[in-house]
Amino acid sequence: MKKFLALSLILMLGLVIAACGEREQPDMQMMWFSDGIEGEVMEDMLERYREETGVWIELFEIGWDDYETRLGTMVDGDDAPDLIRTTEGVMNNFKEHFVSLDGVYDEAGFTNIFYNDDNEPIGLPMDVTANGLYVNLELLDAHEVEYPVHDGENWIFNGEERVWTWTEFVTEMEKLVGAEGVTYPGTYDPQGHRFMPMIYQQGIKIWDEPFVSTNLTSDEAVAALTLLQDFYHGDLVDDAPIANWNPGGAPSNFETGMYGFHMSGNWFASDYATLDFDWTVAPMPTGETGVRATLLGGKSMSAMQGENVDMALDFITWLAEPANHDEFNNGVPFLSGRIGAEIDFGELEGPYQVFQDEINATPAEYAADWLQMTQVVGIYPIINDMVQDVADPDGLTPLEALEKAEQAIMDSLEDN
Repeated sequence: MKKFLALSLILMLGLVIAACGEREQPDMQMMWFSDGIEGEVMEDMLERYREETGVWIELFEIGWDDYETRLGTMVDGDDAPDLIRTTEGVMNNFKEHFVSLDGVYDEAGFTNIFYNDDNEPIGLPMDVTANGLYVNLELLDAHEVEYPVHDGENWIFNGEERVWTWTEFVTEMEKLVGAEGVTYPGTYDPQGHRFMPMIYQQGIKIWDEPFVSTNLTSDEAVAALTLLQDFYHGDLVDDAPIANWNPGGAPSNFETGMYGFHMSGNWFASDYATLDFDWTVAPMPTGETGVRATLLGGKSMSAMQGENVDMALDFITWLAEPANHDEFNNGVPFLSGRIGAEIDFGELEGPYQVFQDEINATPAEYAADWLQMTQVVGIYPIINDMVQDVADPDGLTPLEALEKAEQAIMDSLEDN
């Protein structure tokens, strides 16, 4: 009897130890990258989702530089994540692995939706990014540089209800060349993504016929790239970022207070919130036709093929609900991909409203045109090389660089 009891105790103890050693497994995994605190915001939301539904979604972060490489390895190993934070590039490069979100959320309520070849959405737009022009108000005012101001209803420049043109922008910023306390009039992120709106601002689309022919060698496109080349080859823009460019964090130099402007994206606004000089975001200039345009980018939430598709789609449906969607963007804060979103930007309300105004002023056909461009495999390296080619003093002419980019686009389309 004693032996039986001893054996029973040993067995029970073994079961307890085994139970204690077991780790509860998550129901799903979400692959993620962060530019700032958005990972922390999503972690909080996933905890709330678990409390509400009992579904545990584990978030794991990968640095952006290794993101697509890691995803490719996971896909090849049949170990793809159930949910993943995506960009247009990620969705394009892996689109056959993403689940259609047709009917999962109301597409009419969102902007910047990426579609697969069957015209089905494969991502829920979360935050959107936009190009914009940061200006150092103290430096501009000190040297009597004119710039557009908003009167509460309209933009006013030189007494007229309009924004400035690129010609007027250059004339005004040249007042800073050699001025006291000025290193350079400005700095311009050396990325193709930052340049492409200048083509739209000339009043043309990039595609002549989608995926067949482009307008990249048109007079308007050449004029736009010539303008950028003049910036770098002249005295208007500091060319140091060209040599030191780091995609993970651009050296802006704007924060020194010795630059009049910085052409970049809306994510810099939170970084600049602590600067000790007065700055804002001004509307980007237009071509002579007066067309305003920015370039939308952004991130989405996508579901990947696998055994947990239904649970993943349930989460995306939950995330698309206005209150939940706004909670994410309010927590960061980010510009929202949801039409009619109510985001409290706090002290950054003014600058972010300018970004929103740029988005609202961009013709819909230009936004659609750019989304088609993002479906070209390798488009970002192609346009980045184009900017490098014209920024290099020994590089290509604008027409040569555009011809090279156009050929690379056509080659990519043929290969893919």
